[in-house]
Amino acid sequence: MNRYRVTLLPALALAFSLIVATAPHGSAVAADAAKDPEVKLDAPSSSKGIRVAVLHVVNATGEVEADRIMEDVLREQFREVDPKKAMFLLPGDVERVLADADALDRAWRVADRWARTGTLDSTAINGLDALLIADAVMCVKVSEWETKRYHNIGEGQSYTTVGLQFVLYNIRDKKKIWSKAVREQRLARELDLSSATIGYDETGRIQTAKANDPPRIAEVASDLVRDALKKFPTK
Repeated sequence: MNRYRVTLLPALALAFSLIVATAPHGSAVAADAAKDPEVKLDAPSSSKGIRVAVLHVVNATGEVEADRIMEDVLREQFREVDPKKAMFLLPGDVERVLADADALDRAWRVADRWARTGTLDSTAINGLDALLIADAVMCVKVSEWETKRYHNIGEGQSYTTVGLQFVLYNIRDKKKIWSKAVREQRLARELDLSSATIGYDETGRIQTAKANDPPRIAEVASDLVRDALKKFPTK
């Protein structure tokens, strides 16, 4: 048994046990693989969805928490996808598997080149299907991430802006399977200045706590991801 086989078997077992844990209804084949890494998974069945390795979220904004929040959002939204359509290996799990195989730099090269140029690093992606037991890799980029709160009644409504980009590449033939760019600027609830519940001083500064808070950014991002996944490919 060669050195690479010894290194990868525990990692592959971990990968598919985590995929099964995120699937709402599970998968008998993936469950068998988690118990026994010798189970063959190369031939997709008609009832099993595409197997997607999600690479680290590329944060192209100045907001340091954007990528962390997005990974939490992705985890929640992927749980809503029918496993017959797709199963997802999350970024943290992808990194653990590839780190064990001394191949983590290749995932970073794929994601970062796509984020910068919109093109695939065809050299770096080679062989990731075997390492990750995946059909495709997904790259995710946060292009906008902003919340703006106005404090005075004359300034307008607070808002939240989120922009996201997604792409899915088949690992073996390196072809783009799917891509999506989504963006929303969501306004806060309009203030009813005639209401006794909204207080402001003589300068127009709003005194009522939370009266003009911008929409929660995680909720806006979650809605955008849900919308993007509606047209996610099944094969």
